[in-house]
This record gives sequence, structure tokens and C-alpha cells, in this order.
Amino acid sequence: MKIEKISLNDIIPYNQNAKKHPKYQITQIKKSIKAFGNNDPIAIDENNVIIEGHGRYLALKELEVDQVPVIRLKHLTEDQKRAYILAHNKITLNTDFDMNLLKQELTSIMDIDMVQFGFSVNLLASPLKGEDETDSTEEVNNAIEKMVSGSLYQLGRHRLMCGDATNPSHLARLLEGTQVNLYLTDPPYNVAYEGKTREALTIQNDHMESSVFQQFLADAFQAVDSHLKAGAAFYIWHADSERLSFSNAISAAGWLEKQCLIWVKDSFVLGRQDYQWQHEPCLYGWKPGDKHYFVCDFSLSTILETSLEHKSKAELIELIKNYQDHQPTSILRVKRPQVNQDHPTMKPLALIERLVRHSSRQGDVVLDNFAGSGATLMVCEQLNRINYSMELDPKYVYRILKRFERETGIKAKRIF
Repeated sequence: MKIEKISLNDIIPYNQNAKKHPKYQITQIKKSIKAFGNNDPIAIDENNVIIEGHGRYLALKELEVDQVPVIRLKHLTEDQKRAYILAHNKITLNTDFDMNLLKQELTSIMDIDMVQFGFSVNLLASPLKGEDETDSTEEVNNAIEKMVSGSLYQLGRHRLMCGDATNPSHLARLLEGTQVNLYLTDPPYNVAYEGKTREALTIQNDHMESSVFQQFLADAFQAVDSHLKAGAAFYIWHADSERLSFSNAISAAGWLEKQCLIWVKDSFVLGRQDYQWQHEPCLYGWKPGDKHYFVCDFSLSTILETSLEHKSKAELIELIKNYQDHQPTSILRVKRPQVNQDHPTMKPLALIERLVRHSSRQGDVVLDNFAGSGATLMVCEQLNRINYSMELDPKYVYRILKRFERETGIKAKRIF
């Protein structure tokens, strides 16, 4: 089949094309073309009307490309053209990925951010059993007992320590002079929280007098400060009931608290309050002394450019959902995990992904000294960031190690 090059302006979109190409998908196609080249000719008929390649056509138009490769499908009748347009689009939707192989491929790609093409870090979020199914209870307990405070592990390009977030020497050993670009963490909330699974998981340092808790936070943040680059952003999850303690501790570290983000969950947690909790707040700001980084990818905004009057209900819902999901506002709408199997306050990867993408670049160092379930580590692995994590409880350190090994195929190495 002969490949020609013709002017993009000479190509005519098929006006009955039923396949939708929303703005966010065109952005993904543009990024693919920029990353890998324009490798797929647009299929057209003898009159230059598109048979296959409408998305590429729209992306190339936005990229202001002049000459594009095409193939001419002259052998099709009018009915065959219409049928082929539908069949070609539908057949690609009739099957899905082998998820195990997909995870292996995604985790082996180190230098390309695959999220920009529509893959989500939630692909790494398989149910977390913590312990390998092949490990006996005795083997698990023995492994946890060997994890003493100060134990340090290398996980590919990342590091994980069983250590005390308030101990400056632990943090110094974890980082070994590495400067941090982004601090993202989820400390205890001082609410004596107990998990809802049969294990009734709890969190250390989660029940103190407020003044003691504030000093605990201040010690942890000040231990981080000397390792944090000027201009480095922070995201610190907290409870509304201890907002003042968190704000005072941030101020004591000399950092600038700028905004409070709100994670709106898709369901509430039943409790004894008059108003049931369906959100968690996150304090955002940065260390002064230099300009802070915030993502300049304006594709995060889904602009409602086209007329809304003639759109179907489904199309309007899709537009609104994409707008909500991609706008970097102070509201974060992400579904909560239905079961917190490995840690009582697990955060969904999609939630952490958004913050990491907004305030860091590929290759940047992200610190989490209250690692919990290891969500920050898993997101950094997928987004090509370097993570340094610390967790006080050996039980959770063990589960993070097993989660990383299971999801990436990379064996953790104890280095101290």
C-alpha cells in the first residue's frame, strides 16, 4: 500500500464520525506524536475524506503540521467505508490489556512518563495483602522482628527506612546528603484512629496531648527542613481537629503555608459526629528562599470550547467530569479505598499522583517520612521520581517492601 504526503489542509474529516475525541485525548495524541513521531498515516478515500485517523488529524492540526502521510483506501464502496469506520473503532475497544504484563511493562519503562498517554498509577494499586500469600505467619513475624529502628533498604532507585521521623540522624542516614524537591506526607492525626478491618490496625503516635503532639510535628518538620531545597513544595495531610497544631508546626519550621486542599471522598465514614466526615484536608505551601515549582501543563484544564446546547446528556456529563478531574483547584475528587487492608488511613494512588505531578518534575526527589502504606513510593516509581520514605512501625515497613516487590518485580536490598 502506497504512502503519500499531502497538505493537512486538503484532508476532510468525515462529518458522521461517531467516535468521540475529547480535548484531553487530543492532548495525549499530541504528546505521543512529540515523543515518538507521527508514525501512523491517516487513511483517506479518493476524495481526501478521512476513513481512519480523526484523532490524529485533530492533533496534527493543533500542532500546525503542514505535510502529513496518508494512505488511500480506494477499493471500498460507500457502505463499506461507513462500516469500516465503525468496525475499526469498535474492534480496538473489544479487548483489554493483560494487566499483569501491562504492569510489568509500565514499571520497566524508566525514562518516559506513561501517565501523559492516559495510563493511571492506579494500575499499580492491586489489592494489598501486605504479606505474600506464600509466607507463613511465622515467616512474616520473623521478618518483622528483624526490622529494627534504623534498618535501611534500597528499592531500585528509591530508599525506605524503618525509622523515627523526628530523629535528625535517621533522616540524615536515609538521605545521605540528597536534597529534596517535594515533601509529601501523611502524619498521624492524633485522633486514636483504629482501622475497620478484622486486624483493627492502629497508628503509632496517634494519641497525645495537643501540646505534645504539636511539638512532635514540629520536631518532624524541622528535621526535614535542612534537607529541603528552597522553593520545595510540601503537602501535609491532617485532621481538622488538629489544624492549629499542624499550622504552628509548619510555621516553626519556617515554611510558608499557602492553601488548604480538600479531598472530597465518594462516600462518608460513619461516625458519631453530627455531620459525617466525607473529606480530608491537606496543607500546601513551600519553603521560602526560591521560586516554587508548579506544573505549567495547561492541558490540566479542560476548557468548554464547543457549544453545549446540542450535546447529549452523556456528553455533558463527560465534559463536566473531565473538567472536575483535570482542573488544579483546591478540591480533589478521588474515590476512597473501600477497604484499608494494609494501613488504616491509606490514600488512593490517584490522589497522590495528582500532587506529585503538580509540584515535581521527572527525576525529582520526593520525601515521605510517615510512609504508612507506601502510596508515595508507588506513585514515584510510576512517575519516574525518586522516593525516600520512612516509617516507624516495622509491620508497615514490611508491607511496603512486599508491595513494592510484588508490583515492580524489583527485589529490595537491605543496606543497613
